[in-house]
Amino acid sequence: MKGKIKMKRFMVLTCVFLLAVLTIYMHHNSQMHKGFAVDLIQPELGEKASGHFVKGFDFQQNCTLIYASDDRTALAGSNEDWTSHLNDIWFLPPEKGKFGRVYFGFNFNGEHITQGGMNDQGLFYDGASAEAVTKQPRDSSLPPPVEDIHLKAMEECSTVEEVLKLYESYHMSVGDGQVMFGDRFGNSVIMEATGNIIRKKDKYQIATNFFQSRIKPENITDMRYRIADEIFIKSKNISAELFRRILNATHWEEYSGSMTVTLYSYICDLKKGDIYIYHFHNFLDGVKINLQDELKKGERYLSILSLFPYETYAAKRHKAQWILELLKERAIEKGVEGEEGALALFSEIKRGDFQNYQMSVVEGHLLALGYELMENDETMQAVKTFECAVMEYPESDRAYYFLGEAYLKNGDAQRAIENFRKCLELSPENNNARERLKKLEKK
Repeated sequence: MKGKIKMKRFMVLTCVFLLAVLTIYMHHNSQMHKGFAVDLIQPELGEKASGHFVKGFDFQQNCTLIYASDDRTALAGSNEDWTSHLNDIWFLPPEKGKFGRVYFGFNFNGEHITQGGMNDQGLFYDGASAEAVTKQPRDSSLPPPVEDIHLKAMEECSTVEEVLKLYESYHMSVGDGQVMFGDRFGNSVIMEATGNIIRKKDKYQIATNFFQSRIKPENITDMRYRIADEIFIKSKNISAELFRRILNATHWEEYSGSMTVTLYSYICDLKKGDIYIYHFHNFLDGVKINLQDELKKGERYLSILSLFPYETYAAKRHKAQWILELLKERAIEKGVEGEEGALALFSEIKRGDFQNYQMSVVEGHLLALGYELMENDETMQAVKTFECAVMEYPESDRAYYFLGEAYLKNGDAQRAIENFRKCLELSPENNNARERLKKLEKK
């Protein structure tokens, strides 16, 4: 394909895609929270705020990690901010030499990418992206590094001190970004890719997306960090409700055209093993589970959405746009046709077997994709996309109208006429098709 398809936010595209979103919103969500020890929680309103990359996507990433403790409790929490809706939670019961764990993360082609979690000893970990760091080559005299040492720590360690000793024993530091570990005894630490280790000094610790070792506290300008810090300073007690308010106040929505949002959030009570989970920055309706109770049910992998009785309109709308981005990226990388093309991906999602997730696609996805292809002068690709649309949705007057437009732009007036006529058969009030047809028949 020629170049990268650019988003053109014209009125036609907006109308086309809004219909796709509304159709998905009305679609019944088949995922339910059956067989799960879930307590629905509906706290009061709190403050409101004004990683990993996948090839082909270049979106802003933001995460907020918090830890706090006092003589009664130790809590840790995270806002997981990114673009993908393939979000899972999985439980790994204890076995010889390994503690039981719960992990949160993403499912890419069946591979689970761990973002954070907690083990049955009350040890928490999560990571956040930060600026790139250039590292010196590893000394060849040292033993080989351990792959996923942070997961090894979750399997074998109970405390922050044990984690630090594990990293030291292998002469390793964090590979990218930064990782926060916290335990049920009131200790937490931020381990940076710079090699610096920052221990908790006060009753709480915060990590966002910059290296604290490189800036003085009084010079921190990161807004999410400052908001979380301010709320902690003004709070007398450490509680799950306090953490909910902080995560709510620091969550990320769609700003300046970015696809990055807070996809899910969770809070871990490291002493009790309770976990509070929130989907797509909806902090009014959460679920509460207990790690020990869930580990008794054996090894399981579940979508985070399946814990909830419904999916919000905001989540459905973002997912619809995200699916369109997937289709666009596939068209860029593999073209429209073929076994790996964008139309094949559309069919895969429509069948309901995309990464084992139940997701919805509608005609609006194809029409929006075809329209952008046509605006980018990829006319034949657009024709193929609209041809697929009329086959998938033969009663759609819009599909025939856009196919007529694509044929017209490609210089095939006769086929354009045929499709404008079919559009009017299905929708006699379509004035755009009527005007196009009138002009073409005069020639």
